Amino acid sequence: MKIPREEVEAVVSVILRVPSLFIIEVWYRMDPEKSAKSPTRDVELILSVVYYLALVLAVALATLPLKKLVTFYMYLVSSVILFGAYYLSSMFVETEKLSSHDRDTIPAILEDKDLMQRVILQLVAQCFIAAIVGYLLNLTDWTKYLLLVFALPVIARLAGLPCRDLPAVHNFSTIFTTLMASFTLFNHLGLILDLGKDGVNQVNVSVRELGWIPVIIQFWHTIMLPAQLVMFWLFLYCTQLYIYIYTENHPVLQEGWIVVVLASIGECCATPVSLFALCVTISYVSYYILTLTKLYLQGQDGLAHDNDNMRGWTEGFTMLLIAVQTGLLELKPLQRAFLMSILLFIVASSLIQSMYELTDPVLLALSAAHNKSIMKHLRAVVLCTFLWMLPLHMTYSICQYFDLDFWLMIIVSSCLLTSVQVIGSLVVYCFFMYDTARNEPWEALDDIVYYTRSTVRVLEFLVAVFVVCYGLKESFSGEWSWVNSSILIVHCYFNVWQRLQSGWKIFLLRCEAVKKIESLPMASREQLSELNDVCAICFNEMNQAKITNCGHFYHASCLRKWLYVKDACPMCHQKIHLNDSASPGNSEGTSMTNSNSNHSSDVGDSDSDLYLDFESDDEM
Repeated sequence: MKIPREEVEAVVSVILRVPSLFIIEVWYRMDPEKSAKSPTRDVELILSVVYYLALVLAVALATLPLKKLVTFYMYLVSSVILFGAYYLSSMFVETEKLSSHDRDTIPAILEDKDLMQRVILQLVAQCFIAAIVGYLLNLTDWTKYLLLVFALPVIARLAGLPCRDLPAVHNFSTIFTTLMASFTLFNHLGLILDLGKDGVNQVNVSVRELGWIPVIIQFWHTIMLPAQLVMFWLFLYCTQLYIYIYTENHPVLQEGWIVVVLASIGECCATPVSLFALCVTISYVSYYILTLTKLYLQGQDGLAHDNDNMRGWTEGFTMLLIAVQTGLLELKPLQRAFLMSILLFIVASSLIQSMYELTDPVLLALSAAHNKSIMKHLRAVVLCTFLWMLPLHMTYSICQYFDLDFWLMIIVSSCLLTSVQVIGSLVVYCFFMYDTARNEPWEALDDIVYYTRSTVRVLEFLVAVFVVCYGLKESFSGEWSWVNSSILIVHCYFNVWQRLQSGWKIFLLRCEAVKKIESLPMASREQLSELNDVCAICFNEMNQAKITNCGHFYHASCLRKWLYVKDACPMCHQKIHLNDSASPGNSEGTSMTNSNSNHSSDVGDSDSDLYLDFESDDEM
């Protein structure tokens, strides 16, 4: 199979740009004022210049176009190879100074087999290096022969030059190569400056036309920065893990493999670059876990029209936000390792919640649609069992190592609520499966499902209230802080007040729907016989039916489920009112009913996801 050229270029671009992240990582870890301890001011100045030039080099590696980047690496690799030629020439000179003091004539040199072997190997090595550099730099004229300059000590030795004069020849080769490299750099300096100027002008034009955010997003996707960050952090982590494991008597090894893993992760997020890379890596890992979850539940069909590319980024953003808020970068390595356990616990809780959000609709759809595939049911039930057991185990484990405080209470409560939600979904699933096994439809199914879900909501509300009470206790009896107070206020608003408000609206909506159904007249047998039709909601035969104000016939249970979501007729979309409000002379009651109906419609539109999305319609 032929690999597309675009994919090859993308992989090469990522690999060639990753070193820029390592340069920035080292640049952050080093301090020129502390590392430059030279007694002379000039050396300190040179080290400072090199320190900031390294940052310029990193930016160049990250922003250069691919062709220019490949050319840069060609020159860089050629420089490394030429340094190898310098090292071989230096080794040859040192060897000759130690072993050939009495053989400075040409006949004596030719008779020495060891010397001739060293000379031949040196010539072959220098010629090979010159050929490689000439190929990389695409040298086709006579200049490629200048690369054989480090072969001059060998030629001078064959010419009978005394060993004491070989260092001078080697120094000449070194100076000549340095001057040649400097001349090449100076010759391309104008091109480098023009390239930087064009890049800055292009960025300025793009910013003026599009703005900073679109330019940053385009740059993010063009250089595939997430893939670079993932590769950079994984290499950094594997290196740190290798250091811990293969260092003899390292104190971290005595704490167990979990501490080793956490310490390695903590060491690999000591700078803003590595921390951001860790968050992006977590996002990618979460994305693939959620994708595999969807594949496990629905097979290839579930991924056929899956365009959710932002899946998993919630976990990465959560990690970054909490790490910045807790000051992770300012902690010592051991403190960072222990804090990392809590941060990863939060990320794992968020990931489990995301997995549940993918699993819940699939589980209920299997039961409501009467799917007969045993393997699909088994996979969904096994995954749900895993999703409610794992948070309990995680909560038990973290409470063994840390004292329960306000922050940990919020984290643990969020994790436990996921278990409660999964168990509630399993209970609802069991009710639907029981209804499937019955010969006749279960009229009370919708009410039982509502009470089950209401119980779960009440438990969530009680846990949220308990957390608020615990936070108030900590604020009055412990150390008060603006951060804890802010978190408490946010938690009270979103998890207490909004839950209470949403539950009350749902309750009012159901009461209103029940009143409307009870007020509608029941169709007689003559009317049903004359109609001779099926229910427009469930498409089943109507032995009993309710007649709406607009004259349409529906099953009472089907119409009630519909009114939980929308208070309009499913066929003609006219408002369904209380029957007594439709009588003449009761305009005030009609107005009030219309107002309540509009209010119920708004509630139904906003909370339709709380009414099973008509998953029970298919079983009618």
